[in-house]
Amino acid sequence: MAKSLGLSVMRLTAFRKSFRREVLVDSDGVQNSNLVVVLRSVEFGVGIVGGLVLTVILAPISLFRPIEIWILRSRRPKISLLIEDLEWGLRNLQLRSQGKKPMIIAFHFQTFPNRQLTKMYRRVLFLIGHRYSLLAKSLEFVRPIWGITKKNPIERYQEMFDTWNNAESSIYFSKREAILGVKLERHLFGGDSPPFVCLAVQSRKYKELIDVPKTRFEGQFKDDPFTSISPIANYLPVIDFLTSRGIAVVRVGMLEDEKLPTNLGPLVSDYAFENRSEFGDVWLHSRCLFTLVGGAGSHWFANAFNRPAVLTDSYAIRSHNDARSLFIPQSAWLEHESRYLKFAEIQNKEFGRDPELLQNGVTIIKNTSQEIVDVTAEMLSRLSGTWTESEQDQELQRRYRKLVDGFPVHQRTPAKMGAKFLREHQHLLPD
Repeated sequence: MAKSLGLSVMRLTAFRKSFRREVLVDSDGVQNSNLVVVLRSVEFGVGIVGGLVLTVILAPISLFRPIEIWILRSRRPKISLLIEDLEWGLRNLQLRSQGKKPMIIAFHFQTFPNRQLTKMYRRVLFLIGHRYSLLAKSLEFVRPIWGITKKNPIERYQEMFDTWNNAESSIYFSKREAILGVKLERHLFGGDSPPFVCLAVQSRKYKELIDVPKTRFEGQFKDDPFTSISPIANYLPVIDFLTSRGIAVVRVGMLEDEKLPTNLGPLVSDYAFENRSEFGDVWLHSRCLFTLVGGAGSHWFANAFNRPAVLTDSYAIRSHNDARSLFIPQSAWLEHESRYLKFAEIQNKEFGRDPELLQNGVTIIKNTSQEIVDVTAEMLSRLSGTWTESEQDQELQRRYRKLVDGFPVHQRTPAKMGAKFLREHQHLLPD
């Protein structure tokens, strides 16, 4: 009796919170006008009725096949959020020990950021978008009875990154898409495809149009998305480094600020300006040796296909889901004390975009071109099996790991910090 009463109280509390968020206030918490409240109340009521109808329809089906309803984070129409939610859920599903494979219904209130990716995920689950917002709203109110469960697909537990690294990619290309992908590579490289790296550096234009605008669920964007942006010129030496070793570079991304110089040689493709397509974004990231990312998020495409990454100009200490990946962070210079902030002082903050830090005398120091080349060279050595880790390197990685293992479970990313960067910045590590 007490347990039933407790569940009823929890449901009532959740209902009140949902009603307030969806009906009474806007994304900044400001009271809506009476007209807006009335319109949203009607929408809210329709969702409740629709949820009851769907419960009646789905509950009998769930007796024969379990049904999971996934509530995706719909803060912004971003690749990173869509892939992270869906891949975590599907990879957990791969490794669960259970009988019948559940029917997955996932809903996403924003526009889908990539149609090709959406098509591929729809091959393995029912993915509902903003065009069917009434249906999605109704799914929110489906009762979790019999074989129906509702959940956030990201399950946070001690071994979650082991799950990611031990599972296979959840999506696949059709035969027709594979033919189109080979044609794209031949077009980019003028023949058979050489080994290549996808390069992405964050742009101001992308931040202004995608990251900064208000959203219904999160309100005004509060961090500083511009300070951490590194100029594309810092990445020209690593392009020369890779091409001198016969490795092609495909510059990827959307809404980029400036083109690459035209004198970088035949192994460089400025795909972001010349040939970009939503299909190509997915295909190229699935085929590259690794992604080289300067503070951007396109590595999520590759992450979905178990491709490693080199993350540079990272504005946080935490890094990447793939255990083979490497990263190096930007540094935080504390002006009034004439010193760098130690990693333990930064902890798990996105310090390179933290307005409180930036307003209190912290200057963000971008990675140098040489640091970017060094960590890229390390990745090539690791992938070829020629990397040798010294006892000093092992000890420095242990000290770095000690810091990360103190973060919340879902931020204990397994990627290593670049070895040379660690040697040169070991004074910033915990003892």
